[in-house]
Amino acid sequence: MAHHKDLTGRDAYVIVEALTFTIEALSGLPIEHRPNNNIADMKRLVDDFVKQDATLSVSQSIAQNRLANVLKYIEKPRGV
Repeated sequence: MAHHKDLTGRDAYVIVEALTFTIEALSGLPIEHRPNNNIADMKRLVDDFVKQDATLSVSQSIAQNRLANVLKYIEKPRGV
């Protein structure tokens, strides 16, 4: 992946977080609705970002944990 001089560290963090969040969510869809080609492309993009900046792997883990927390929250019955 070409390095973009306009891309800041914060931008890369947000992109990795968003892609990881999306990958995790889409991967949970039933197989007939899962966009496997898009998921594969998103994983490749995240891998490319992490290769350029290894600290972004932490962003990836944070996004995975954040999605797990979001799913727990939205699956909780109202009023509990």
